[in-house]
Parts: sequence; C-alpha cells; structure tokens
Amino acid sequence: MEVSVIIPTLNEERTIGYVLSRIPKKVWKWGEVLVVDSSTDRTPIIAEKFGAKVIRAPKLGKGYAMKIGAQEAKGKILVFLDGDGTDPPEYIPLAAKAAKSYDVVICARNPRHQQGSYRYKFASYVYMPMLRGLFREIGFEIQGDPLAGFRAMRKNIWDKLKLKSNDFFIETEMNIKIILLGLHVLEIPIPTLPRGDSIFRSKFLRSVNQQMRIIRTLLHLKRTKLLSKYNRKAIFTFLSEDIKPEEVDLFDEECVEEIALGGIEITIPGREGLRSYSVTCGYNLLVSQITFQTGNHKLKIL
Repeated sequence: MEVSVIIPTLNEERTIGYVLSRIPKKVWKWGEVLVVDSSTDRTPIIAEKFGAKVIRAPKLGKGYAMKIGAQEAKGKILVFLDGDGTDPPEYIPLAAKAAKSYDVVICARNPRHQQGSYRYKFASYVYMPMLRGLFREIGFEIQGDPLAGFRAMRKNIWDKLKLKSNDFFIETEMNIKIILLGLHVLEIPIPTLPRGDSIFRSKFLRSVNQQMRIIRTLLHLKRTKLLSKYNRKAIFTFLSEDIKPEEVDLFDEECVEEIALGGIEITIPGREGLRSYSVTCGYNLLVSQITFQTGNHKLKIL
C-alpha cells in the first residue's frame, strides 16, 4: 500500500464529512484513510459512512492519536491531516509524492498564498510572525505556520523521530527532532482556510497551557542555545506556489491510470519496462497493456 492518511479527531462531526469528501478518489482507491478518534459525538459514525477506517483511541491527545495511527498504518508513506477543515486534502498526493524525495514534507498555511480566507489571513498575520520568529531562532527555517499539522513522511522517518508527546506539543517536538537529526524538509505553502465550525472551537486555541509550554520551550532553547551544540544543519526547501496540487498524481508510476478519450476508457497499469503504442486517437502512450472498453465489449492489446 502506497499511502496512509491519518486524521486525529475529537468531536469533529461538523467538519469530518467535509474533509473526507475532498480527499482525492485515487487516495481512497490505492491507499487508506484512518480516522483515529476520541469523540463523544457522531464523528466516528460519519467517518465510517465515508469509508474511512475508524480507530478508537483509548485516551485523549492529538499526539497520542497520531502515534496510534502510525502504528496501525499499512502505507509506506504517512500523511497526517487535521480534521477541522483547515487543511486542503487536495494537497495529499503532492505531499505524499514529495515525501519520496524529502525526509519531511510540511504543508504550511501561509497568509501570502493567493487563495484562502482574508479574515483568517489577517489572523495569521497577527500571531504567526512571533511564533515563526521563535522557531527560526532555534534553526527551524520555515516561512509559513511552524505548527502545521498537515505533514507527510516515509514510515522509516517517522520511526527515526521517536516522538514522545501525546498532545499539541507533538509538532514542536517534531520540529526540534528535525533540527537535531539534520533532516531535509520541503515546505509546501497552502491557503489559510477557515475552520469549518468557527475558529473559537479550536482545541489548540483553547489549550492555553500547551501554548505557553511551546513558547517557554522555544525561549529556553533560544536562551541556552542547546540545539546549536547538536545541530546537524537541517535543510529547508520552499516549494513555489505555482505548482497546482490537482496536477500531481501520486500513482502515475506505480498504479493504474484512467484516461477518457472520446468515450473510450483506457486503463493503463504503470510499471517499469513500459512499451510505447500509438492509439488511433493520435495520442502516444507509454503502456505495457491497453484495455479498450465500450459498453460490454473489451479489447486488450498486450
């Protein structure tokens, strides 16, 4: 299995359906979607109706749910996604494909992105510079939201991070481990979207003690310069906003492509050793097998 999408949830019945409905069809077909849930509302029921595999977490905590999801995941690549509607699922194939070449991919909300909510962009301009500045002081060179939960990585990288946090501190711990291990990070800017059921229902914003813990940790690391003693020079690459997520296909080299040409469906299994055939419609396709199907008739060219 290529990719496992892991969505930790706690009482997201108003948004989880919206999130799951926007996950690209090929992710459902060739990967898996895991909703790790601690809800007391209808979130798990809705998630199951959309086809997600629901894993009931025995205790609360975003970090704990992420670790349970990673433990149960069957995919080679793990994609973590928030269930409140602030992360655009259309970027999943782009993030997962990039994770084949980079250690960690962070889809970070960026108020400078052309798309997004102007009201939420304004809110980001208020809080994000200070937080981003603190992370940059310790060597985490990111241009967008440093606490973005939308991340992708290979499973062996996840195991290498050895994360311990069970709460909202997990992204901060991950950022610190990225610096200590000298990993290569790709930052993908994504639009700043509104939370589906009001920003005031954000569990992170209501967790003042965890916010203060993050700030205290960053200030301590800045003051003591502890990371400078062990920093292996993590590398940060910023991806241009010009790349459109809908144009990226995670499965174009390893799974099945479906292309409709003039009412004829052509199914192309992609693998190494492809041969070239010229189709009557004038397209040149690299294929190992073509299946023409119209109505109940099927013709294979091997």
